[in-house]
Amino acid sequence: MEFTRIEEATDWLLNQVNPIPRPDMTKMYQALEYMGNPHLGLPVLHITGTNGKGSVVAYLRDLFQSQGLNVGSFTSPHIERFNERISYNHEQISDEAVIRWTNRLKELNTYMETHSEYGRLIYFELFTILACLYFQEKKPDVCLIEAGIGGMHDCSNVLDGQVSVITSIGLDHAEMLGDTKEKIAYEKAGIIKPGHSAVTGYMEEGPLAVIDQWAQDHHAKAYHYDKEYQVSQVKDLGPHGAEFIFKSPLCLNESLAVKIAMIGEHQVHNAATALQAFILWMQGHHLEIDWSKALQALSQTHWIGRLEAISEQPLIYLDGAHNMEGLTALKEVVSHQFKDYQIELVYAGLRKKNQHDQVPLLLTFEVDQVNFTGFDHFESMELEDFQAILEQTDKPIEQAYHFIEDWPTWIDQYCHDHSGSDRSLLLITGSLYFVSQVREYILSQKLNG
Repeated sequence: MEFTRIEEATDWLLNQVNPIPRPDMTKMYQALEYMGNPHLGLPVLHITGTNGKGSVVAYLRDLFQSQGLNVGSFTSPHIERFNERISYNHEQISDEAVIRWTNRLKELNTYMETHSEYGRLIYFELFTILACLYFQEKKPDVCLIEAGIGGMHDCSNVLDGQVSVITSIGLDHAEMLGDTKEKIAYEKAGIIKPGHSAVTGYMEEGPLAVIDQWAQDHHAKAYHYDKEYQVSQVKDLGPHGAEFIFKSPLCLNESLAVKIAMIGEHQVHNAATALQAFILWMQGHHLEIDWSKALQALSQTHWIGRLEAISEQPLIYLDGAHNMEGLTALKEVVSHQFKDYQIELVYAGLRKKNQHDQVPLLLTFEVDQVNFTGFDHFESMELEDFQAILEQTDKPIEQAYHFIEDWPTWIDQYCHDHSGSDRSLLLITGSLYFVSQVREYILSQKLNG
């Protein structure tokens, strides 16, 4: 039976699981061959990293589009609806295309169940093939492909990234990628293809050395933050972003004055990393850069769910800081860009994350109160989970905290109590799945209000 509605197609995709692990690309290559090898010949810029992938994709998408190029992008997870994972020139894949290709993918999984020793494909493998089919049809000038988890063994690594970007290295998904930053760096370095170029973002020397060695072993040229390209004279513009000087021997006059709208020092790192990758791509394809248009695009880039101001009265920010690195960056923003506000923080996370370290870290934020809550997800932390961590931690607790049973009701009350306040700020953070639900709720309340 064929799918005829978008909900049917996406529900089927999201429910495809497979207990048979495959630590190499064999299954993906089998599936792609059955579908006519849609991945071959795509102009791919491949992005991985513990944090910053989505922001780097957003910067790159706007940079390339400012030059009149057609841009495909593949990211995850989605914030509002499934279709935003795959886009062409900022336009999400249509419901019709998702339904049409998912019917083909359903045929593919039937074939894999009967013809492959590895069984059917799981949801992210299917998403990746769906993106390849769509981009083969749309023929973009550049495909921005965000890896799911890791790099070397991520199913997106069937693609030949002409430029690869590794944004950052942190201890996320350690159970799958390794228990040290060096091991994780090795896994992520696997997206760097022989003879091509790679850009690394701001990171420690240990992981950087691992990536550099991989690049050398595969005859790839690596460009490292603070080495082959640099940032200086950073000026914090508070909630309005930042200005800085970008320096690279590859760019016009070797330096550029850059302004960005996204908040935090980590976004300066992300913007610089994106700029270096953009320059490499343009030069590698012998394309001239209109710097006036490029810098204007950078100054306007935003990324939903990442320090996004979802409401101005009262002031509410959303940020999907779901691991230690993300929360550390958010803490810096709170201490600097938001230092003049009275802040209430609401956090919800997944049990599989390193909550035993993340929960105590939240209680070091310079805010008036930290609020913990659960949300609609099978892996959501419950209130008793937070309570158990707080009772067991050996770290001193100096911050006021509270448990929220029903976050929509709590947000409604907060908005009522702070509707006329100029210095109050509600910061909602944690799992991107939680941020997505809160975002949808707040926007629906605005429309209905």
